[in-house]
Amino acid sequence: MEVNRIFKVNRRLNLGVAKKEAGGEEVIVYYPSRIEMVRDDEIWIAAPQEKGVLVPVAIGEELDVYVVGENEVFRFRSSVKNRTKKGSIAYVVLPMPPAVTREQRRDYVRFTVALPVLFKKGEKTLEGVTKNISGGGMLIHLAKGKDAFDSREEVVFCLIMNGGDIMGKAEVVRQDAPDVYAFRFTSISDKDREEIIKYIFKQQVELRKRGLLKR
Repeated sequence: MEVNRIFKVNRRLNLGVAKKEAGGEEVIVYYPSRIEMVRDDEIWIAAPQEKGVLVPVAIGEELDVYVVGENEVFRFRSSVKNRTKKGSIAYVVLPMPPAVTREQRRDYVRFTVALPVLFKKGEKTLEGVTKNISGGGMLIHLAKGKDAFDSREEVVFCLIMNGGDIMGKAEVVRQDAPDVYAFRFTSISDKDREEIIKYIFKQQVELRKRGLLKR
């Protein structure tokens, strides 16, 4: 495992913490964080927060972790080794994992899902629905707009996801049908990209729990 390449100080990651809903069902909630320190046998991570309050994570509790690399996402499960605080910063300490799973290689993991998306083309607003999404782009079916875009055309988009909007620019990389286009994100914030990746992993976890997705 290429520890120095995967685990870098200040690299963003997400910690999946098991929570009980009101009905007693267990769900995985993902919290954004970052790597603060890397040692030979452990990783120090900024303790997750929700609305400025530290999320309670017990020593020995198992977490689902994924690290966002430059062109790939690495995932592993780990039990909390320690919780500590230095100055004003609280840390969660994890043992260095013996192995990680590479969730993506040259491209981001694609997830089949139908989400509303709007495109701005000149004075027109075109409506579509995703056929699949990833942290790197999306495949879109346009409601009305056959042959609407040119190859390599860059357009402004608004993806409606989890009740929130993700806005940016995307470039047409191919046309699969008169009303089906593949887009690559060309201008999107790191935060929004991570929101997409987090959404995908959360949906995958739920599908695995229901036996609808293989591990």
